[in-house]
Amino acid sequence: MKYDLILFDVDGTLLDFDMTEKVALEETCKEYGYPCTDEMLKSYHEINIECWKKLEKGLIDKKELAFIRFNEFFNKYNLIGNPIEFNTKYRARLGEGAYLIKNAIEICEKLYGKIDLAIASNGGKDIQYNRLRKVNLDKYFKYFFISEEMGYNKPDINYFNYIFEKTQIKDPKKILIIGDSLTADIQGGNLAGLKTCWYNPQGKADEKDIKKDYIIDNLLDLEKIIFEK
Repeated sequence: MKYDLILFDVDGTLLDFDMTEKVALEETCKEYGYPCTDEMLKSYHEINIECWKKLEKGLIDKKELAFIRFNEFFNKYNLIGNPIEFNTKYRARLGEGAYLIKNAIEICEKLYGKIDLAIASNGGKDIQYNRLRKVNLDKYFKYFFISEEMGYNKPDINYFNYIFEKTQIKDPKKILIIGDSLTADIQGGNLAGLKTCWYNPQGKADEKDIKKDYIIDNLLDLEKIIFEK
């Protein structure tokens, strides 16, 4: 077997986080009596992405992220409220938003029983476990590497060292990581010496300075990659 373990990112790879985010923000804003226009959704999305980039670089932690993203959002739209309280209610709704990426179930079914599968996510543990259970994806995975349980976030090398320790896999090249984030999944995989597969269904501009072993736009293409001679 070419690989001993396949690491799957969750958001943007197996589950549609953009839809989860949209619904959770709309419903939480509605509870507070706030407006939630398309422009506000786009603005929050951009604020959140920047916060997660800072988290990946170790510049902020999860608690700071929770405050900063909604503090900036509130300030931009002159909303009055407690960012931490709002974040708590928003996160509860995130945990209910489980929308499958195309062919997520199908690829897991094709791989299950033939090779060990693992979740590799920077998301909140309560949110990710609940969402995976809701769409019956959890049953396919032998390991769940959730950053909040590990104490490290992708792309930190310590995140991947934890995986090596738990799986007892000595050769990093026997692990393939598949994810949509060049900074967390692909750069993290490169730092740890893993094989990497960038999932890019939207045809985002490629950053040539970040090495990728494979690029796919359909999850079913993984089967050929994993079992190719």
